[in-house]
Amino acid sequence: MKQVLLLCLIMLNITAIHAQESGCPAGLPPRLSAGLWARVLHDSANNIRREPTTRAERIGSIPGGDIFRVLDGPRCADGYVWWQVSYGGVTGWTAEGSTSGDYWLEPLAGQPVTSASGAALDPKGCQKPPDDYTRVQVGAATLNARTLAMLDHAQALYQAEGGTVDFRLAIMQGSYNPGAVSASFGTHDGGGAIDLSVRSRRDWSVLSADVWPMIRALRVAGFAAWLRDTGELYPGSPIHIHAVAIGDAELSEAARGQIDGPFGYLRGYNGLPQDDGIPQPDTSGEMVICAWMVEMGFNDLREGNNP
Repeated sequence: MKQVLLLCLIMLNITAIHAQESGCPAGLPPRLSAGLWARVLHDSANNIRREPTTRAERIGSIPGGDIFRVLDGPRCADGYVWWQVSYGGVTGWTAEGSTSGDYWLEPLAGQPVTSASGAALDPKGCQKPPDDYTRVQVGAATLNARTLAMLDHAQALYQAEGGTVDFRLAIMQGSYNPGAVSASFGTHDGGGAIDLSVRSRRDWSVLSADVWPMIRALRVAGFAAWLRDTGELYPGSPIHIHAVAIGDAELSEAARGQIDGPFGYLRGYNGLPQDDGIPQPDTSGEMVICAWMVEMGFNDLREGNNP
């Protein structure tokens, strides 16, 4: 018990030192860190400003309950603790809380510790997602925070290569949607599943040049993702990308089967069970396996690669 108490005192002292070094008031020790995902705690939106001060221009906001990426900080000004964040394509500064001791932001659960330089990211863009299953509403779709963080990471990877599709606006079907679409055969009943449109919001044309970069970004972000072409699921079914978050603890049985089942992504197949029992090859691009997936027990299961 004494050892636990001593450890707690040490951690509190380290936090206080960190706050003092950053110039932040000791009454509100920063809880965030560059490289982490975080969420807005209260129901109202958190303003994003061009600089870490209330006098700076407001350039955006983060809705209550939504998540965002922390880039830099902390900075202290005007009685607030500020962090540089990225949300919805906007980069700016938002306040973690006030000197009165009220926190407005919190880090998502289950994240690896990263340095201010974002050292947890490997050169290929692989990044272990947070282990947070708080449900978040994005338009008409419900996702958990883990899946949404992965989707936003995929967005950043895709945009870095010049992509222009807004993944959040492209959501056709989210998670926790039991029985809504029979052709989904239960893959959206639990968490971790998402469908994205690949049609232009302007003229409804298929964004052919964007499909493969979108899928690649989703796979690097940790999704088993495939193109579902027009009519592939049933006569007249819409073209879209279907993605399942690898390692999601709330996946339905059907969605888990699409990852490492006999017709799954990690076996080199397209994730669709066949009436004749013969799985079909994955034609949506190169498989991506990140170190964090292997740590969770998700390996390359293709014939000849399974020891």
